Amino acid sequence: MSGVPAGAARRRLYVFTPLPPQRNGLADYIAEYLPWLARDHEVCVVAASDQLERVRQARPAHADWTVIGEAEFLARQPDPQGQILYNLGNNGDCVHMLDHLQAYPGAVVLHDVSLFYLHQLAAERGWMGALMAGWLAEDGHVVPPAFLRRDGSLGVTPGLMYQECLMLARVLKQASGVLVHTRYAETRLLGAVPELDRRRLARIPHFVLPPAPPGEEAPAILQAWGIGPKHQLLLVPGFLTGNKMLYEVLAAYRQVQPSCPMLRLVFAGEERPAEYDLARRIAAWWPEGDGPVVTGYLDAEALDVLLARADLSFVLRYPTYGESSGILPRAALGGGRVVTVDIGAYPEYVSPQVMPVPVGPGLVAALAQAMREVAAVPSLAPDERLKRQTEEQARQADRLPQALYPAWQAWLDRCHRSSAA
Repeated sequence: MSGVPAGAARRRLYVFTPLPPQRNGLADYIAEYLPWLARDHEVCVVAASDQLERVRQARPAHADWTVIGEAEFLARQPDPQGQILYNLGNNGDCVHMLDHLQAYPGAVVLHDVSLFYLHQLAAERGWMGALMAGWLAEDGHVVPPAFLRRDGSLGVTPGLMYQECLMLARVLKQASGVLVHTRYAETRLLGAVPELDRRRLARIPHFVLPPAPPGEEAPAILQAWGIGPKHQLLLVPGFLTGNKMLYEVLAAYRQVQPSCPMLRLVFAGEERPAEYDLARRIAAWWPEGDGPVVTGYLDAEALDVLLARADLSFVLRYPTYGESSGILPRAALGGGRVVTVDIGAYPEYVSPQVMPVPVGPGLVAALAQAMREVAAVPSLAPDERLKRQTEEQARQADRLPQALYPAWQAWLDRCHRSSAA
């Protein structure tokens, strides 16, 4: 139901965000809320200049929002009737937002309080040296001459953790409001930016969405990855980045595979070899080609087929914590067991399907034990899997997008009032 009174004009909402066909979780996240936001607002999605045409072409024909570029957004400012929302995460598709956050403050949905990868990308583009020198000076810090280049930018930088906190403080200093998903993120954010006005901080959980029921294409998808009816499927879903503890999963599987021949390990996502060359490692450890499978990028439908078939999924992320990851609930809602790490926000997702394991020297042994436990019993029968899926959906009903949206809209209204005051 719309929160706009009958006859009232809708507020214009500029949304800076990645959007499909861009391949990242932030795009998928905002796509769930856009139809709801468009009921209450005149929504203009602001796409990065180099993505504008792709995002426009991918916009659904029935969508009740427009897609504009950065230049058109700038031409409309200042817009006294508008509000700005930044869907910001630790993702390369968000780097362009750093150009706008300072000049045009707005409400910020913060998906990762570390912003470590975003910081690295900004540094690679030559921004952070000059930015940090200016920020340190503005904050009253005296920068020793030995740290400066001849042009005044930083040549030798302070510690990365300090830089991240300084970057985060700058991102949020003038924000009309900040939304995080977990108590962990809230606590860590206030530790990094203690001067943040807590009245502008909201905590709304990441939504959960059950995987779509398998369609007619499901058997062909499973067959393509060598998964038969009697196999027990071990799944690592999502982008295969360097922080997903891929080595530990491989090492555990290598221990277990000889005695558990019905296990199949599938990495269901796109590789990033610069972060961890997964295919090369698999080829080295399994030269006969009988090792784990890497699918490459999968669309949502194909990933749902695997999630709804998995007996055990591994959702591991360290040292950046993924405190807002949506893949954990998707995996649990598929009906299989899920192993995750005992840090960050994952303990907030309460389910008998989810088993946390400690990060540290015993991690490989813990992963191997979880694999052996799965191998010791037959793969889930369809009726048992359906029962687990139904029970999990009932446990998580208050985290569906439609259940969370009223709190989302109330937060946006508070942000708008604070910026107008």
